Amino acid sequence: MTMYGIDISEHNGDIDLSEYRDQFVIIRAGWGWSIDQKDKKFDRNVKECIQLGIPFGVYWYSYAVDEESAKEEAEVFLKVIEPYKRNIAMGVWVDQEDADGWKVKNGFEINKECISKLTSIMCSAIRKAGYHTGIYCSYSWLRYLDESCAFYDRWVAHWGTDDGTKQNDFSDISSLHQFTTKPLDRDYCSVDLNHFRFSQKQVL
Repeated sequence: MTMYGIDISEHNGDIDLSEYRDQFVIIRAGWGWSIDQKDKKFDRNVKECIQLGIPFGVYWYSYAVDEESAKEEAEVFLKVIEPYKRNIAMGVWVDQEDADGWKVKNGFEINKECISKLTSIMCSAIRKAGYHTGIYCSYSWLRYLDESCAFYDRWVAHWGTDDGTKQNDFSDISSLHQFTTKPLDRDYCSVDLNHFRFSQKQVL
């Protein structure tokens, strides 16, 4: 089974999701380690998906720079999504990047040891809470994930020329592929929805 979908946040406003009834949506829940950083459109977008019968997943943009902030982020993330635990059908994702340069500006070293450690802390906490979890990152950031992150799923961003078309196939290394940002973030799912169902075997 293959599916196309979108990923959205408050930056997309009150987007009309009715045209995605036969697709999927990945929704930003928030960012950082404060409940005040919950995405302003999160509840609205989740409820729209539930009403329209659209399978959805959720993600959290990580600003963690040390073990303590990674644990705090995971705790807040889980608190935000808990009311919809039974509805989440396409995974709970940790967005691991430094798109705005904040981490580097605040002394964080972008390397395999640091990225893998903090990602593993967050994903482990999410998995123990009973969710199928994984990591969102650009294709180039995959090199920062060591064997401690090998168990977790992948959602890979690789846009090619970013002309709105899917130009590459990453189904051998990921379940989801963000393939363009035009006219908005578009994604391709290469697995069946059953792939995202949580199993107790996932809790190590």
